[in-house]
Parts: sequence; C-alpha cells; structure tokens
Amino acid sequence: MTGLTVANQPLQITSTVFSNAGMIIDSGTVITRLPPDAYQALRSAFRQHMTQYKMAPSTTLLDTCYDFTGYDNVTIPSVSVQFLNNVSLELDPNGIFYVIDISQVCLAFAGNSNPRDLGIYGNVQQRTFNVIYDVPNEEIGFSPEAC
Repeated sequence: MTGLTVANQPLQITSTVFSNAGMIIDSGTVITRLPPDAYQALRSAFRQHMTQYKMAPSTTLLDTCYDFTGYDNVTIPSVSVQFLNNVSLELDPNGIFYVIDISQVCLAFAGNSNPRDLGIYGNVQQRTFNVIYDVPNEEIGFSPEAC
C-alpha cells in the first residue's frame, strides 16, 4: 500500500508511513488497520465530505459512524487505495462501510495506536475483488467485480 484518495483527491500521506511497519493483506481480518497518520488523514477527508449526515455513536474499533435512518439515498465520496506499480483500487460502497444497522454505518477502517504496528488490508476492502496470489513471483493482483 502506498496511498489513499478520497473523492479523487490524493491524501497527503508520505509513502514511508506504510512501509515503516509494513502492510499485509489478510482475508481473516475484517477491518483495515492503518498507521495512525494515514488513518487520521482518511478520517478527516471522509468526514469533510459527509457533513450533511448525522454522526452515530462509535464502536470499540470504529470511530466514524453515521445514522442513515430516513434517507432514501446517501451520497458518499469515493475511496481508492493505491499500491505499488501504480495499482489503484476504487472501493465499492461495501468496501467503504461496515454496516451494523441503518442507524450505525461506520467507515470500515481503523487506526493503529502505534505507527510501528503492522498495517492490515482487511477483507471488507477486498469485497468485490478477486485477490490473486502469485507466490512464485511474490506478487498480488486484484481483479474487479469478482463477487
């Protein structure tokens, strides 16, 4: 992972934020865990685009939640994740939100408490993509609209 964008705007995050502790892709971890600086930039930009919606209580892990009760349509900003070799994945809304219920829909990312903690790209963000593991060449690929 090398960066993030919200509403097609790259966030001001130095690439070393992701490489200092490292990042892994884990289908067994639900919520993506980001280094603190990366998460703060994502949360701030996302919240700026969601000011028209009422905030909902946080959960233990998720601190950016909304109450969409009574809305027929919700407009959310795009979120993309950048990887090495100019790979950019625009997340489907199912990869942006973790839905507890309509009154508590949360940004499906969390910040690590320590910048040296390993970052994890979780399974919520992997939804709608096939993740292809090329073990001999030590590469990972993504195929959109998989499931």
